[in-house]
Amino acid sequence: MAVWAVAAGAFALVMSEFLAIGLLPDVAKSLGVSEGTAGLMVTAPGLMAALSAPLLTVAAARVDRRAILLSLSVLLVASDLLAALAPTFSVLMVARLLLGVAVGGFWTIGVSVAPRLVPAQVVPRAASVITSGITLATVASLPLGSLAGDLLGWRAGFLIIAGLALATLVLQFFALPRMPAQHAVTFGSLLTLFKLPRARAGVIASVLVFFGHFAGYTYLSPALHDLAHIDSTWTTPVLLLFGVTGIVGNFAAGMTAARSIRGTLTAGVILLVASLALLPLIGTTAPGAVVLVGLWGLAWGAMPLGLQLWILDAMGEKADSGLALFISASQLALAAGAFLGGVTVDSAGVSPDLLIAAAVSAGALIALWTAPRLSAARNNR
Repeated sequence: MAVWAVAAGAFALVMSEFLAIGLLPDVAKSLGVSEGTAGLMVTAPGLMAALSAPLLTVAAARVDRRAILLSLSVLLVASDLLAALAPTFSVLMVARLLLGVAVGGFWTIGVSVAPRLVPAQVVPRAASVITSGITLATVASLPLGSLAGDLLGWRAGFLIIAGLALATLVLQFFALPRMPAQHAVTFGSLLTLFKLPRARAGVIASVLVFFGHFAGYTYLSPALHDLAHIDSTWTTPVLLLFGVTGIVGNFAAGMTAARSIRGTLTAGVILLVASLALLPLIGTTAPGAVVLVGLWGLAWGAMPLGLQLWILDAMGEKADSGLALFISASQLALAAGAFLGGVTVDSAGVSPDLLIAAAVSAGALIALWTAPRLSAARNNR
């Protein structure tokens, strides 16, 4: 039950972070800002998470893990309620910054507590459950956000997530045991990652993939409208397809990564790049756009789990430090991708944005295939 409580918290947090993408057009119209400016709802929590992940890892190194997780869930509830009630875009941005603090802390600490919640022989399964909560929220947030916005309005969307977060908080309060801190983490230990070539390559690949994906994904709704002339009535079903294929991609990656993490990530990146690059070219009809969005979801579903497994595999016993840096770098790339994607969409349109996203994502292939194999990486630890 404790593992599922942590997984539920991860799901609620990541859903809160990315739900805004599905609500972006409605928020822009309601609060009188451009869609590029509304994209700051994704940029702001990403930047704050990138900052808070390493800071909280070090600052809270001696604090009971149960207390930290409960505090982060309280912050999540508060941020979603503030977002739902925000009278202006500025207040909404404050809510999103608070969310970023919770995201950065939970992504780092939530996964790392898995070995303390279950017997040693089922630790991999527990970690998989927690990371699946993150992955499923990542791929489902946009379609569910769009659906909530269409049926109930964007404020109701945030209220629903606040209710989910509150239920998760109650579950965690009763299910999580006390987990005293085991060892101190310093900023010096966090930087260990950069001394390991395989881990360093994983972070570089993560930055490129997260940047490219979110440069395009944040503006997928406008892209469907502008390129394929899919109106709001059909946008939500297409985004639901993205979520469904993303879930398939997540579970497929869980099976194939057991044989080859590098092969799994390579296939995912190639499919991601192809989907992004072809959308402006053959996604100008509704059938073409639907097929490419489905393939995009399949590709992205494999990415978060595959990249985290790469980092954990490369870091070995230093996994806590590696995960903190991975989260920080990925969230920073997410924020940069969403921001620069918004600038590109506002100034040049969605087609150049998607092509730039594809080009950046393709760079991850170089990082993955120039990294040393695991046996060599272990010898260099």
